[in-house]
Amino acid sequence: MNCIDPLVPSLRKVRHQLLYLVYGNQDVYRREAKFSILTALSHAKNGERPAIRILTDRPEDYADWPVDTVLLDEATQTRWQGTHGYHHRRKACAIAAGMQWAQKTLFVDTDTLFTSHPSRLFKFIEPSRSVMDRFEYDWKDVHQRTAYQKLGRDLRSHGVTPDNGFKLYNSGLCGVTCSDSALFEESIRLIDEWTRDGFEIHTIEQIALSYAMRGRQVVEARQHVYHYFAEKRFFHGMHAYFFSQHGEQFSQRLVDLCTDVPSVKPFPSAWQRFKIKWRLRHLKGPLRKVGRDLLYGSAIPEDQYYSACRHEWWECASREILRWDESRQKKLLSHNRWPQELPRPNKPEDEKIIMSHLKNSLAAAR
Repeated sequence: MNCIDPLVPSLRKVRHQLLYLVYGNQDVYRREAKFSILTALSHAKNGERPAIRILTDRPEDYADWPVDTVLLDEATQTRWQGTHGYHHRRKACAIAAGMQWAQKTLFVDTDTLFTSHPSRLFKFIEPSRSVMDRFEYDWKDVHQRTAYQKLGRDLRSHGVTPDNGFKLYNSGLCGVTCSDSALFEESIRLIDEWTRDGFEIHTIEQIALSYAMRGRQVVEARQHVYHYFAEKRFFHGMHAYFFSQHGEQFSQRLVDLCTDVPSVKPFPSAWQRFKIKWRLRHLKGPLRKVGRDLLYGSAIPEDQYYSACRHEWWECASREILRWDESRQKKLLSHNRWPQELPRPNKPEDEKIIMSHLKNSLAAAR
């Protein structure tokens, strides 16, 4: 169970480091990591770049990037996953193993954009104070949810009740010191305990870390980063377009260009949103949501990066339609023309594009 063994090679210990974990051969995660690193570097002044370390099974992906890579071999990945099939256990193990290389470590999920210099977060990290991405909820607010019933029984064995519970944080960003190994020893032990007989929630890792941090001061990072975990599809489209245009070979030009990419998913202007709301006023429930998503994708501002991901609004609509029964789906999409139930997009040329996208998405899902 021990995951705090030194990794090889051992890196020079520094004052501060950004730490990433990237494994597997999916392009989206490589691009997420690289774009996150670019946003961190874009805030560096006078060439002062933070130390960046990446634990990865593909170090060649980061050749010539201003980072240190440590090979994460298959044996280590298997050991870090543990015996219960919970792959997010690897994250706790990665932080535990990597924190030895710096006095202060800021672990960064790859789907994170820096909106200010990382140094503004490092100043909050102390032996008795940690940084986490954001507060999400109190245990007392979620303990009755069906998915949390098993975890609730496990927590009761530790004396945790709704009345004496703890705060749960998103661990998309986690800032700790090199003296905080006990936090991860406890977290990993709890992960193994809480996944022994299966698990129904995928956030066991951050719940275990939040529990281990009970009683310690925690600072939220959300004012200095944007963790787009709930909006990945939009950012994947923008980042894929960015690297297709500029390549992945590192340069200062790439750092400068990353600031042109929007840091929020595409929304129509306030005026356009008001107009869409008015046009949908007679629709209710799921049909209203479908109409909104289709019109939003057509009405987003003219921008090369927004154009690269506007179809994700239409994909949101297709996922809603997939929840309908088949007869209702056919009624909406059985004709080649635009559905009479929905207001038309402002751009007439989008009608065929949207209908083709919806039909292809539904066909692929069947």
